[in-house]
Amino acid sequence: MRHTTISLSLLLALSASAPVFAQAQTVRSPAFNSSLAVTASQFDRFTPNPIRSVRLDFTIWDEMLKEMVYYTGPSLRQRASKPEPIVGSRRVFGHTSPYRLEGNKVVFEKMGPEFRQIIDDYVTDLESIGNSVGISMLPRSEQLAYWLNLHNALVIQAIASHYPIKDPSRETDPDGRSFHDIGRVTIDGVSLSLRNIREDIVYKNWNDPLVIYGFFHGDIGSPSLQRKAYTASNMQDTLRFSAEEFANSLRGVMVYGKTAHISRHYQDAAPYFFSNFDRDVRSHMIGLSNEDVKEQLLKATQPFKIASYETSVADLTNGDSDRIQLSEVNNYSETGTSGPPQVLARALSEQSEKFRRIRKRGLFGSVTIEDVQTVDDADFGKPSGPSFIQIGPLADQIPAPETGK
Repeated sequence: MRHTTISLSLLLALSASAPVFAQAQTVRSPAFNSSLAVTASQFDRFTPNPIRSVRLDFTIWDEMLKEMVYYTGPSLRQRASKPEPIVGSRRVFGHTSPYRLEGNKVVFEKMGPEFRQIIDDYVTDLESIGNSVGISMLPRSEQLAYWLNLHNALVIQAIASHYPIKDPSRETDPDGRSFHDIGRVTIDGVSLSLRNIREDIVYKNWNDPLVIYGFFHGDIGSPSLQRKAYTASNMQDTLRFSAEEFANSLRGVMVYGKTAHISRHYQDAAPYFFSNFDRDVRSHMIGLSNEDVKEQLLKATQPFKIASYETSVADLTNGDSDRIQLSEVNNYSETGTSGPPQVLARALSEQSEKFRRIRKRGLFGSVTIEDVQTVDDADFGKPSGPSFIQIGPLADQIPAPETGK
């Protein structure tokens, strides 16, 4: 069978051209006004039935993520202290959450109208492809990459179009539907919400709980959005990387004596992956944990409790900063005469101190591995033949901002 490559191309210039597959019908659903009346049987059409050898190319989304996502490094498992008020004010602007230094951030602050239009156009491309190629007939790994990338693009689109948003999950549409239950795209005649994509399509049809770490929810409590698109070839490594970061973070688990308080993401995924909740989640998390966290989990013999969830938007400033250019974020210097607003300066200074402590502990590093597996995994797939994949916290990441300390 001939192997076909479908490129989800989008000009990154401000005058973006029409999306690929323009000859195919594109059905668009307004971000906050879609109706969602779907029966369970309608999701059966998305049950994987791989009969076509087609590769989806997410290169453009990969490039966009590298522009939008600010890497924060692994968790130090220490709560951030309460920030000081802005000079000359009693008010504290920006993020105040003790978990604000955990999880990658999306620089919504820099997304002006042109960039938001590019995101809109790319979502249109993804929707058009979904209505053109028969997603359920693609290789399973290609299907999973499509659903993960589509979901995350929809989250970014929804937040960017209404930014500044303080708490995405608390947003509702005029009909009272929550952020995760609003129909956002129509694929194969079915209006899909974020929750539909996660639970009715992916959780239902992929039997590995690693998939829960591929979905970005737009808030600090979420698994991280990575600075790379999901593809059939990088799926396992990228999901594993995201899973280990989350499982070893405070937003994943906090242990008090013999009781572990875990993220509500495990509770949401329980019907699909953790039928015996405490036993299955404990085994799953221990398999992802480093030695320190593993030791704490083994001592936490009481039933799990669900921790309070951090709903603040996963940006740098909690919506309190004026929109800025990406160059101001990546090239900011505390000693400069100009730069971003104070609230952003504080966020970057805190992040810089975290990077200093990460380096001091020796937590940074990258590893090059050779993958010679040729047997496809039932859920994710593996690249056939040898390939070199760079993984680790510094792989393809922005350099940490320096403070001169």
